[in-house]
Amino acid sequence: MSRTSPSQHSSRTIILSQTTVQTSSHSGTPQENYVEEFLAKHPDYRKALWLAARSEEESLANPSYQGWQWSDIEMHPTRVLKLVIEGIAKISLRTRRATYYLLKEPELVKTVLKSSVLKK
Repeated sequence: MSRTSPSQHSSRTIILSQTTVQTSSHSGTPQENYVEEFLAKHPDYRKALWLAARSEEESLANPSYQGWQWSDIEMHPTRVLKLVIEGIAKISLRTRRATYYLLKEPELVKTVLKSSVLKK
């Protein structure tokens, strides 16, 4: 038997549904404006994203390519994790010795990097 009244239960449902809507609107692929805003706030990630995109582009012919590591983009692992949290990169493989990453939308990142260079 439930100890909550029907009105308490319905308000709880509303709160949960609002939370679900809010989290689902933040998930998904990053938009071009979002990546531009991220780079505007964190310009030190520009080189790392460029190196990541270059690594992925050079490895297109390699079918066993798992992704790039933090050392490939010259950035500390804790800072690389920010790219994952922000939805720009994803973890493609994690082993006991290393973690490999891939850009979620490499063409979008390349476009943003090229347009930001042209703006300067």
